[in-house]
Amino acid sequence: MNVILNNPYRTVGLLVGSTAREQTRQINRLKKFIEADEEPQDDFSFPVLGGLHRTLDNVEEATSKLNLDSDKINTALFWFWNGNPITDEAAFDALKGGDIETANEIWDKLIARTDEEGKRFWKPVTEKNYSAFHNCSILNIIRTNGNLHYGIVANLYFLESDLVQKFVSSVADETHKTDKKELQLSFLNQLYSEIEANTKSSLPKFLEILNKQEFIAKQDFMKGIVQKPIEQIEQKIEASKSKRKSSKSDAANAGQELFTTTASDLSQLKSIVGANDLKYTSVADKVANEILQCSIDFFNESNEKDSSSDYAETAMRLAKQAETLAIGKLTKDRIKDGIETLEEMKDMALSQAIQLLETVKEAYETNEREIRAEVKQMEETDIQIILGNRSINWSAVEDNIKNSINWEEVNKLLVAILPDNNLKKIKESDKSEEKKEFLKLANWLKEKSKMASTINAIIDKYKKIPPKLPFKILSSTITNTNKTHNPLPATNPLYKKHTRYVGLKIDVECNENSSITIYKKYINPSGKYSSNDNISPKGYTSSTTAIISPFTKAIDLLGWGNSDSCVFEIGKHRIELYIDEYLIYATEFIIDLAPSEKLEIELHKAVSKLTEIRNSEFFKSDLEKAEIEMNEIEKFQLFRSSSTKQFQISEQERKISIIKQKAETEKKQQLEKQNKIIEKLKSDLQDTVY
Repeated sequence: MNVILNNPYRTVGLLVGSTAREQTRQINRLKKFIEADEEPQDDFSFPVLGGLHRTLDNVEEATSKLNLDSDKINTALFWFWNGNPITDEAAFDALKGGDIETANEIWDKLIARTDEEGKRFWKPVTEKNYSAFHNCSILNIIRTNGNLHYGIVANLYFLESDLVQKFVSSVADETHKTDKKELQLSFLNQLYSEIEANTKSSLPKFLEILNKQEFIAKQDFMKGIVQKPIEQIEQKIEASKSKRKSSKSDAANAGQELFTTTASDLSQLKSIVGANDLKYTSVADKVANEILQCSIDFFNESNEKDSSSDYAETAMRLAKQAETLAIGKLTKDRIKDGIETLEEMKDMALSQAIQLLETVKEAYETNEREIRAEVKQMEETDIQIILGNRSINWSAVEDNIKNSINWEEVNKLLVAILPDNNLKKIKESDKSEEKKEFLKLANWLKEKSKMASTINAIIDKYKKIPPKLPFKILSSTITNTNKTHNPLPATNPLYKKHTRYVGLKIDVECNENSSITIYKKYINPSGKYSSNDNISPKGYTSSTTAIISPFTKAIDLLGWGNSDSCVFEIGKHRIELYIDEYLIYATEFIIDLAPSEKLEIELHKAVSKLTEIRNSEFFKSDLEKAEIEMNEIEKFQLFRSSSTKQFQISEQERKISIIKQKAETEKKQQLEKQNKIIEKLKSDLQDTVY
């Protein structure tokens, strides 16, 4: 702090209480050192506290501030005093040697004690320790790791005591008159100015310290500093009014600037007088009212100009900021009414669209009822119809119903009420149920209208507008659960035999409290999405409504499937997430047969092949050929002797025997090979995890 680091006493290297003779001698000595471009090593400037650059000019300036008693008193409040040579000189020697901690310990032991439970208590101010209170205060205010609270309270404790006159007498002439209140105000005002100029972040702490203490000057000091933040706040309010009135389109910036720049002033004022003090509540309400007016003027101006910006949200943010400041009931009620009005205005486009579509639907349904009632009356009263001589042209009836509405006029109203910027406002509204109703009515109109191109175009545009999401998706995880939502093996790919309900858990970063409905599409490998007529929303597989807050880290989108068996076919599937008809996220998962399923299929094939081998006749064609040859041999042949025939038969029998043996050996080998394959498959099947 400048008031300590550049204190005149420090500049000349003296302690508070030094005599006029000591002062004259030290100043003359110091000037000689400066002229010789040297620095004295044995004075009381204590370099360990911080840098000090002395020149002839600043020494002269410091000397001049040590002439008048009033100046000397103000200066002495922020420098060390040798009030008790026995204890103080030991501490000063430590400071000269650069040992701040030892000096602090010397003074601290004199002014405070610690009980068995570790609680600290102030000792009474006596002639043995009164200078220790003052010196310990200065050291803790200036040192880097000092305790500001301790330093302030120690000096106030000293300045509140009757022994403070000893301090005054050591500094000023006996004719100089001052009292405790003046000394306390001088100390606090100088300290306040230093903190405000250099470390504004410490102001609330400083004022909090003072609020907890009782001392003679407290009321006068607090009263003196209260007016400053009030005046600063009121000046900022007037500046905001001027900006708002000169440019209503810039009113939101003016309101935001007022909220931001008055925050510290209001906090300071609140810490001084308390939250319930009239001075605080009055100026806080003034700020709140001005911010609200900025919100209202900005909204009205933007609405009149049909701005495409998100002005409703900006105005609402300002109104809610005003709400955080309001204290008085009148101000709170006004802000509450303003917020309610903004809510209504913000969703006016949505309300108007629903109202128009409902009006068209009601008119259509009324006309339909009346036309069908007339037709029914004809069926019941027209003799020719009753006798069957003529019939009702139902196609004409349906045409009459569809033509009972002036669709051209309806389309003109749709174009007027639902331009692109209004569709954007509807999409960004947080009224989820009303938006569902809007889409439901729009799709109804699409089905019924004889001139549906306009509503088709509106719906298509609406779908392409990105929704304003209250969260950001960071990542996702495919889940696999059973009917009771207990997790099943979440393998990659998912195995068909272990898959029941496939869901999606999304990790999110949320920025507000909200209720959101997320629609899901499960798209199979052939590109078609799954649905159930009884439970699926139109155009989607399923939906999940979630309540989120800034603390929400994940949203669990429950699974789709069947509790008894897997409904997902083999291949790559896709999950798409939609909000307000807009695709916000997509991911994929693969369904495949489990290793055990694949082994079972292979095993079944292997067993079938084993049966096939058992039923097979190996080398059948060779055997049949040999048997045919045998038949030919056994036939009568001219000029062939009996011995030759017998030899040929014998040879052919041997050939047939060899073929049969070969067939038997091949079959045996094939069976053994296939049995080994089967045993291997059974072993693999038994060992497989899935």
